Amino acid sequence: MKLTNNRKFFLNIFSAVMIAYGIAAMPSVFAALYFGNDRSLIPLAIVSSATIICGIIIRHLYDLNASVVRPRMNYMAVMMSWLASIALTSAVFYFSVAEFSVTTAIFEATACLTTTGVGNLGIESLPESLMLWRSVLSWLGGVGIILIAFSFISGRQLSGRALVSVEVPGPDFLKSTQTFRYTYRHIIRLYAVLTAVHFVLLCIAGMTPYTSLLTSLSNISTAGLQHISNGDITALPGTQKAIIVFFSFISSLNVSFLLMMFFRRSFSFRRTSEIGVYTLRVVITSVVIAAVLCFTRGMGAASAVADALMQTVSYLSTSGYIVSGSRCWPFICELLILLQMFVGACAASTAGGIKTARIQIGFKTMRFGLFRHVHPNAVRPVRINGETVKPEQLVGTNIYIALFMLVYILGALLLSLDNKNESVFDALNYSQAMLTNTGTTVADMTRIGGYSGFSPLSQIVMSIEMLCGRLEIYPFLMLFFKSFWRTDSNR
Repeated sequence: MKLTNNRKFFLNIFSAVMIAYGIAAMPSVFAALYFGNDRSLIPLAIVSSATIICGIIIRHLYDLNASVVRPRMNYMAVMMSWLASIALTSAVFYFSVAEFSVTTAIFEATACLTTTGVGNLGIESLPESLMLWRSVLSWLGGVGIILIAFSFISGRQLSGRALVSVEVPGPDFLKSTQTFRYTYRHIIRLYAVLTAVHFVLLCIAGMTPYTSLLTSLSNISTAGLQHISNGDITALPGTQKAIIVFFSFISSLNVSFLLMMFFRRSFSFRRTSEIGVYTLRVVITSVVIAAVLCFTRGMGAASAVADALMQTVSYLSTSGYIVSGSRCWPFICELLILLQMFVGACAASTAGGIKTARIQIGFKTMRFGLFRHVHPNAVRPVRINGETVKPEQLVGTNIYIALFMLVYILGALLLSLDNKNESVFDALNYSQAMLTNTGTTVADMTRIGGYSGFSPLSQIVMSIEMLCGRLEIYPFLMLFFKSFWRTDSNR
């Protein structure tokens, strides 16, 4: 069968995703054998072998090199690959856990792959192999299924760079790379090194190797600590908590900044203003919360600052685990966290939210609009990271912020139909937790098993919100355009 360039491109991405997905499942298969998890062994083994074989057959049968493809195929490849991964993961959970229905399995799979990190059952109810599978899926989803796929395909398919690009200017490291495939491999290598270092440090700090592995995989992907009951690490030693919080912060930084640091490239902090703004948000929020805790709870300055800083990093990085006694914080502290969770961390990171760079552009656009009212003939470009933001980027960024809030409100309206939500504020909290991929509501915190009582409709709505948050809305919305599904003759 002769394939068009678009179909070649799609099959190339899809087959690479299937191979990467199957390989990622193999450690969980071995864990099922080692721990004697018979019920989860067969689904994991079938999915792992079937995806690898399917991907290899597709790549063997067809010449999948494509020189020119239409931009919509980028979105098609992203969306179909994620939906296939969620469907396969749902099947594993459905056949491995007797308590799971179809909708709860879909919710569980989506939460893992989108790094939201919440679940339907208590952590003690899951076998060891599925605990590892959840952590591996979070790492895979955080680093990016598509990113991994593009590290295997032809470097000349440069249209694929749109799959991992952001809508805002950033450091020039990624743009100056001659072959994007090598850049993707650098990114994967970077996160692999961070995970390995995180694992070793936790082991040195006294955590068991198995728990260190699960913690490192989940934390580097900012998926929280889904393998720890209730995501609560307040009882851990201070050294272990400090290591976890530090790597949460590192993982929430822009990957291009991390690559420059990793490869010791020269850079100017003026050209990484997003990092400065994000760090400033963490510091100011921590100081304000610490001051409130000192005056209202009588805490000592040192302990208040430590608790506020660690918990703020957890929330702003959208990891969403509990480091301190934040369940008892005053309402003003909760409000600060809620507002900051909308923004999230940095663009091109494993974290969720609108992203700091987009908020920067939004505020600069408003300031520019006010400036034009006073000086209508003035020419004053909007800049970020030392670069002029193009008009289409300004429009795209502000449209994204509007879409984000629209999806948030619509999700909350649908969730308000569920009897589990006692008020509209509960629905708003859960909608925010899903869309920002935090998995955390300030009133509830991260509760593994806290989502088992929701109706099938609510679980589907929350799954859609999680997917929109991870894929940054556009690929999902493309599904509702007729032109997205039209067949073309481009060869």
